[in-house]
Amino acid sequence: MDLDLIPAELRQFVVQQDYSEYTAEDQAVWRFAVLNTHRRLLSMAHEAYAHGFSAAGISVDWIPHIGQMSESLERFGWRAVAVDGFIPPRVFTAFQARGILPIAADIRTSEHLTYTPAPDIIHEAAGHAPFLADPHYARYVRRIGEVAEQAFASPADQAVYEAAYTLSEVKENPASTSEQLAHAERLLREAVRGLGEPSEAARIARLYWWTAEYGLVGRVADYRLYGAGLLSSIGEAHFCQSPSVSKLPLTAECVEVSYDITRSQPQLFVVPSLAELEPVLETVAETLAHRRGGDEAVEAARRSADVATVELDTGAQVVGVVNGIKRHEGKLSLVLFSGQCAVAAGGAVVTGLPRAALGYALPLGVLENGMPLSRVDAETLARCSDGEGRFEFRLTSGIRIHGRFQRLVRVDDEITVLVCEHFALEQHGSILFRSATPYPWVLGHRVRTAGAAVPAGYFPETAVSATTVPKPRTFDEAQRQRIDLHERAIAAWRSLAGSDLVREFEAIAARLERECPDEWLLRWNLLESLMKLGERGGLAERIERDLEHLEVRFQHLEPIASGLGYIRSIVAGGSGERKPERREAPR
Repeated sequence: MDLDLIPAELRQFVVQQDYSEYTAEDQAVWRFAVLNTHRRLLSMAHEAYAHGFSAAGISVDWIPHIGQMSESLERFGWRAVAVDGFIPPRVFTAFQARGILPIAADIRTSEHLTYTPAPDIIHEAAGHAPFLADPHYARYVRRIGEVAEQAFASPADQAVYEAAYTLSEVKENPASTSEQLAHAERLLREAVRGLGEPSEAARIARLYWWTAEYGLVGRVADYRLYGAGLLSSIGEAHFCQSPSVSKLPLTAECVEVSYDITRSQPQLFVVPSLAELEPVLETVAETLAHRRGGDEAVEAARRSADVATVELDTGAQVVGVVNGIKRHEGKLSLVLFSGQCAVAAGGAVVTGLPRAALGYALPLGVLENGMPLSRVDAETLARCSDGEGRFEFRLTSGIRIHGRFQRLVRVDDEITVLVCEHFALEQHGSILFRSATPYPWVLGHRVRTAGAAVPAGYFPETAVSATTVPKPRTFDEAQRQRIDLHERAIAAWRSLAGSDLVREFEAIAARLERECPDEWLLRWNLLESLMKLGERGGLAERIERDLEHLEVRFQHLEPIASGLGYIRSIVAGGSGERKPERREAPR
């Protein structure tokens, strides 16, 4: 993918997919999870799934190359990049708003094959990507990214993100103990309990969850799946059909319903058609402070304690963390910012102006002579300054503004910026703000709105991460044995035929009995291969019995029954042909 298409501040989240780090067992996890869901989803999912699956550059047989997927998605106006697991929600929505699908390049372990709360390549590639071929869904996902960019989060949202990230890491780490898992789950529960009233960002996240992640389409009594969480999970795709899971018509009120990423969902929402997703989104978007504008938007920015963009009546924008507000006769008279601040226009920071590194003060209103601040021009400045550039303005709010101007800058004919020295604000003899460095004072009468989206150029440019994913892993002896046997089975399938192949499978099965008595995924692969070859005698029968026993032993918590159902469908279909041609997996 052309990196010029990725905003400079987002490049740090893009990683390189190291395809060589996927083991033979990883490939088996992909194939089992995707093959078993894909077979059923052809009848359970919305019709767009069948077309979009191959159109997105995905095969059931091997883990996809994300770069090749991106090339396939370009025809639908989308691209894909590899990322490392959980990325901050703001980053995720920023990618989506630009038509970029971030795909976590890791893959779940065989222990969490049916479902993992951590983002992985099965969820993103096999779940989200196929539906991007549908223009209604693709437009909706991009649009919800744009809306989410303007939605204000809260400090509590960050605590939930960090707790969810920790839980996903613990769950996918084979070395994690039960005590660590319990601790991580407790931290997430406590973070969720501390949320209080959901923020705007949390409400948009809920809409995304109940649609793009866990959505159903059709009628309450006759629906199809389109949510990626359902499409990429063997367990969820099956469980969601249960009568115990309530099916409700999708409305904007779904944002009042919270969700738990660690459990199956007790209710799901059904939209009549994918074309009707956007109207629901727009109804929710109308509730955002950015849409309502004015004082309410600025107050929402202050409560978020995060970087916000405050837009004035002239179109000028001030970017920073809003940490103080003053009013005069019920109207905003001063907005105070902390941290790194900048002046922007048209969605981009104005170049050539100094940055306010230690905060910003934005006086609003009218001069004592009745002139709005947004109307101040060079002539007015000349009347209110001495011959050496020192100026003073007095506002009806009682705020006195003074300093020495260096230059007057006009932006897009509507925006006036005074670059000043010794800029200061006073009110009733008290200093409200003072800048010792060159200061870009943007003139404005009132606030039009405020939102959470940050103009281009505010954050520093970053380079693509040097991280590669999957990261190199260390395997214990038991894991290494399993991987070696997977590799041996693949090599046999590619190079042997007839009785030679069966004998090699016999040897692998014998090692499984001795060294890996609880391993079921490779046994399933052996059985599937034998069925395709028409070898349904002693070895196949023995492996099938082993799988049935393991299904009971694992208390039906592993998807063995699902896998056996697939294999039996091969037999029922009379697929007793010779070994089929199989392409090599991409390397």
